[in-house]
Amino acid sequence: MHRFLSTATAMVFLPALIAVGALLVVLQVIRAEQESLRRYAVAAERSMATERLSAESERLGRLVRSYLLSPDAQMLEELERSRERFERALGGMFAGSQAPRERELLSKSQRAQARLSSISRELIALRQQGVSLERILLRVTRELQPAREELNQEIALVLRYQRDEMDSSRNQASHGVGSSVRVYLLGIPVAMAVLVAQSVLVMRAFRRGQEAKREAEWNADQRAASEARFAGIVSIAADAIISLDESGAITIFNTGAEAIFGYSASEVLGQPIDLLLPERFRANHRGFMQSFAEGLVSARRMGERRLLFGRRKTGEEFPAEAAISKREVDGTHILTVILRDVSAQKRVEEEQRFLVQAGEILSSSLDFERTLSRVAQLAVQSLADWCIVYLCEEGQVRRSEVAHRMPGKQELAAALRGLPLNMSQTPFLRELWRSREPVLLSHVSAELLSSTTQNAEHLVLLQQLAPRSLLGVPLVVNERFFGALVFIASDSGRIYTEGDLEFARRLGRLASLAVENARLYQAARSATQARDDVLGIVAHDLRSPLNSIVLGIQALRRRARGTLGDAPSVEALDSLLSSAQRMGRLVEDLLDVVRLEAGQLSISPSPQPTEGLLREAVEAARPQAGEVHLQLEESGPLPPVLADRDRLLQVFSNLLGNALKFTPPGGAVRAGARLEGASVCFYVHDTGPGMTPEVLEHIFDRFWQADRRDRRGAGLGLSITKGLVEAHGGVLRVESEPGRGSTFFFTVPVASGPSRGPEPATPAPP
Repeated sequence: MHRFLSTATAMVFLPALIAVGALLVVLQVIRAEQESLRRYAVAAERSMATERLSAESERLGRLVRSYLLSPDAQMLEELERSRERFERALGGMFAGSQAPRERELLSKSQRAQARLSSISRELIALRQQGVSLERILLRVTRELQPAREELNQEIALVLRYQRDEMDSSRNQASHGVGSSVRVYLLGIPVAMAVLVAQSVLVMRAFRRGQEAKREAEWNADQRAASEARFAGIVSIAADAIISLDESGAITIFNTGAEAIFGYSASEVLGQPIDLLLPERFRANHRGFMQSFAEGLVSARRMGERRLLFGRRKTGEEFPAEAAISKREVDGTHILTVILRDVSAQKRVEEEQRFLVQAGEILSSSLDFERTLSRVAQLAVQSLADWCIVYLCEEGQVRRSEVAHRMPGKQELAAALRGLPLNMSQTPFLRELWRSREPVLLSHVSAELLSSTTQNAEHLVLLQQLAPRSLLGVPLVVNERFFGALVFIASDSGRIYTEGDLEFARRLGRLASLAVENARLYQAARSATQARDDVLGIVAHDLRSPLNSIVLGIQALRRRARGTLGDAPSVEALDSLLSSAQRMGRLVEDLLDVVRLEAGQLSISPSPQPTEGLLREAVEAARPQAGEVHLQLEESGPLPPVLADRDRLLQVFSNLLGNALKFTPPGGAVRAGARLEGASVCFYVHDTGPGMTPEVLEHIFDRFWQADRRDRRGAGLGLSITKGLVEAHGGVLRVESEPGRGSTFFFTVPVASGPSRGPEPATPAPP
């Protein structure tokens, strides 16, 4: 009985004792797991903070290097803000750390940051004092870069310690779970018979809990890594990343947005997006944001919308491209805008457009002074408020043009243009003249303005001009100095930069080439004019003695013919007379060239019979034909032409003479005419060797001959012929192929008169 009671008691109390023991073990495991998870969460949070600290450190390093390469006041302010954020974050991590090892590593990081900050401030001060960039870059390599690497190494050690803490917490939790499982399983054999079903259920539940915990840990790791990457990307992104809640209030404002808009995140978080927009666009933008939030489209990329305009803290407006997306979180819509400042891109496009317009203007005229004045007028539309053109002629410098943008400044421009120029008292121009290189003065102080004045009147004019920034570019080609273009920014408040300097350099090269081309053109025109003057004088002075020679030879020829048996003398005189007459034709050709160049070639047109002119021209050329067959092609009745008879016969003489000269013996030359609308088209066709395309390009040039060895002419006949045809209002052209002869066509207007009836069809020339 006692044994039964003992067994019964054991059977009753043993499961209870095992349950109580298991409960205590479970409670202990739960507390251990909670503590491990708490340590893991703290380590994960501090690891994310360290990664953000590392990203901010990299950004701070880039800002320091950028400022040393290109100092800028706005960049210096951004650098100081970034340094404050870094040091504030590092100090906060040190204050919140409880682990001695972590505090030691953070303390080393603070000392490394202090050393790096000291070196950076010293280098920035040297850069502001004007120390050369080469010396500063040497110290960057020797001091700043090692300090930067030391800081990055200390931050990496902190991150490694925190990740080790995360691994340790995870391992400790796993170890506690394993220990509790072993303890629990040791008690199972004691009550296996009565607790089999209970133990199976408990183990299943326990395993599900373990799987859930492992999945939760993995998700936490991924989320922590993702959030760290996202925070780093958003922090260092050059574009502005701005998130808005449903009310339009700003909830995310990254460092790229701070750099673009000039606001700090603390100034705009919680503020409406209207703060970042020009007032005139706010109403339309609110409507767009509302329709996008309510629409079906979830994202719009950059380029799908036209450019929008943002507004900086200073009030300056700038063009921007934007992409927008939306997502739903806990039943609310979150809008995210990625905005890119494209003001630099637009400025480059405007500069390219300006250079194209300037190139068109510079190539449109060969009057370089007038052209430079037009470029100055173009410059004040986009590049400057004032543009002054200086020209250097025979060692003297003068203001050729003073262009201005603002209305009502004509009197000031005239006063500046008329003010005598003293180069010795104008340092800016003196430096431009000395260096022959572009000169940039980003900021013009009152002291500098006073030091450049020539007298009290000059100072008053400069004060009215109120220059804020100056940019000068010389006009130089092949080491020849022509002058300069000076661009002045005043009322617009524009500040010229190195980018503007390069743009001005390109404009200066274009203008210099235009000036040089104009100078060469003027020189060529002067040379041509001098040549024509000489030709005119020579031809005019040769004509009188040449006429006397011809008359004398004719008299001697008549006397020799009257003397019997003096045939050799007659032949010699005939040869002299032919040479003198050829020289007379050459003199007349030279005089015609001079008249054509001067626009003084006059004609006296009157109605002339077409068939009669053709017949007379062909008969006049027949003595030159020799063994060449010269043929006049019948064309039927043609209306009379309005022409100067002698000049038109001169045209036929040149064309028929050339055709006969280049046609070999046994060949043929044919002349004819046909009616073409309100003109008669004459043609002369030969069976000579023809001409290549290269020869055809120059066939009507003056003093040009395909064969320079041919001394039978001066290369003026076809040029004069072209001028005579055009003086009649006609057109001269040629068709030719090597081996197939040549055909010259020229048109002459039909003489007006009563209706001539239907025009007969005429055959085309061969």
